Amino acid sequence: MKRISLRAQGPKPRGPVCQLCQFSTSGSRTLPIARLSTPASRLSNSNPPLQSRHSIQSSFSSPVLLTRRYASKHSTPDSTIQQVAEEASALQTSDQVPSNEAVVEVLAKCQKIAEALVSRENDGASLNDEGNAISSLLDMEEKKRASAPAEKRTHQARTAKLDSPHADSISRIANDLLTDKKVFISPEALEHYTKIQTLLRRAEHFPEIFNLYANKPVPEANSSPIKYLKPKPKSINSAVPSELATMALDVAIAQKNLPLVLAIIDNTFCAPAFHRAKVFRKAGIPLAGLASAPLACYAAATWAASVQNTMDPSTATGIAFAASLAYVGGTSSMGILAITSANDQMERVTWLPGVPLRHRWLREEERAALDKVACTWGFKDPYMRGEEVGEEWESLREFIGMRGMILDKTELMAGME
Repeated sequence: MKRISLRAQGPKPRGPVCQLCQFSTSGSRTLPIARLSTPASRLSNSNPPLQSRHSIQSSFSSPVLLTRRYASKHSTPDSTIQQVAEEASALQTSDQVPSNEAVVEVLAKCQKIAEALVSRENDGASLNDEGNAISSLLDMEEKKRASAPAEKRTHQARTAKLDSPHADSISRIANDLLTDKKVFISPEALEHYTKIQTLLRRAEHFPEIFNLYANKPVPEANSSPIKYLKPKPKSINSAVPSELATMALDVAIAQKNLPLVLAIIDNTFCAPAFHRAKVFRKAGIPLAGLASAPLACYAAATWAASVQNTMDPSTATGIAFAASLAYVGGTSSMGILAITSANDQMERVTWLPGVPLRHRWLREEERAALDKVACTWGFKDPYMRGEEVGEEWESLREFIGMRGMILDKTELMAGME
């Protein structure tokens, strides 16, 4: 018999294996672990000397480090805040009335610093979110258990104040500047101040500033000693714009401070200047059109009487004038009735029976603000509304009732139709 020589076959080509598997014994059977993906972070922690140059370079170019490096560039130095504080102090200690341009310039700088502080906080929150995402890939079960507390902490961080000494300094500088007796609060200054405190989420001084905006004595420019003119709190120029009032109200609602919320509503939407400004800006043109309607109807009637020959011109003019005036008056009345009696936007706060329609239209912003407050403080489930209890809720119900409104009217609640 011939012997058959058996040659040992060479090692079959294998797929890429991890670095730890290359040091296994050659006599043992190779397990198919090359298909399993091992995280680079675990390999680097378990065997640091075997870390490749490529992994080191990739770690330094990760998005987390780049974001941290970017956030460090936009840090607010103390020197900038100190410079703004010195400029504001110079305006307050001056013997002359500060110009509106100088006041607005200081507030604009404060607003830029506040935006930088908020941007830095958002960058830090994004870094935390990215770190949570990486850790969740390593342990999915732990992420499920910690997801609810993480969401709660994120919501609290968005509604809480900026816990920073820089934020306290900027808020104090803006507040002290506008409360100074010599400083005139212009609409531009009020806008910058509202945006600053909204960014810093500090709403405790909004009622005071809004009240000073309408009732603060006006310093007379170029007067020595400084003379103060009597304010006009009912003038349309003393009305706080609805956009700024809504911004301040949202911050106070997010902080769950009911007395502060009601004080902001009192000094903005309930002020007489706000009502006069609404009539002038929104009802001025329609009222002017109604006042000039008789003249336009008479001119149209005169022209219509001149182009006919079936009756006397004066009789035709009277008939055409009466018909056109009745048409304009009827359609205008229907339009006014539709505008003043609209209630589709009402959710929880409605008007008490007997409130005049003109008052309903004039105080709609006040009712909408109280409606927003009631929706925030009460239950979210429509079928649970009306079951709220507590001292704050009862005070809110009483406050709404004193304003000619009703909270949770029975026939308008879900399931009570």
